[in-house]
Amino acid sequence: MRVKQVDLVMCNRRYDNCLRCVHDPYCGWDKDLNVCKPYSPGLLQDVSNSTIDVCDSSVIKKKMVVTWGQSLHLGCFLKMPAVLSSQTITWYHYSKDKGRYKIQFRPEKYIETSERGLVIIAVTEADAGRYDCSMGASLLCSYNVTVDAHRCAPPAKTNDYQKIYSDWCHEFEKYKSAMKTWERKQAQCASRLNDSNQNNHPNEIYRPLV
Repeated sequence: MRVKQVDLVMCNRRYDNCLRCVHDPYCGWDKDLNVCKPYSPGLLQDVSNSTIDVCDSSVIKKKMVVTWGQSLHLGCFLKMPAVLSSQTITWYHYSKDKGRYKIQFRPEKYIETSERGLVIIAVTEADAGRYDCSMGASLLCSYNVTVDAHRCAPPAKTNDYQKIYSDWCHEFEKYKSAMKTWERKQAQCASRLNDSNQNNHPNEIYRPLV
């Protein structure tokens, strides 16, 4: 008979969220304290991955107030347990105008991070509402986002300045692209005008209309 010794702080150090904790047979999630502990009766555990909503009562729910035009990062966790690594993670947005809809990632607006998080570029009033991150039928985390369109506060942290600089660079690249498109169209128009002038007969006489 082998006796397994579990360090009392091992579970807390290894797992920072409910989903990761409950799949370790030696650990369990304390939903009251939101920490992972060595397993004992009363703690949440789902080693066989048979209970879909085992962690719903421990879902991270946050409220965020953001300034119009800034970029916003929403995240739930650092790593997924190996047994769930192949599961699909989906972000949903609930808004007053559109109701509930699935976020479709695209580089100019919604970006998925390497940790399955969500970055929203240049938020507007339309981006306000609730954002839910789900794995199948299980809710992983939820954010209630309010967009303050009237406040334009100066950045308070170095990271905020970096975000603003990144946003400015993004807008400047869009401006340069638009300018190149305009210059190309202007060159095409000038070329067509020259071709038209060359096709006119040199001996043509234009008489004023009487």
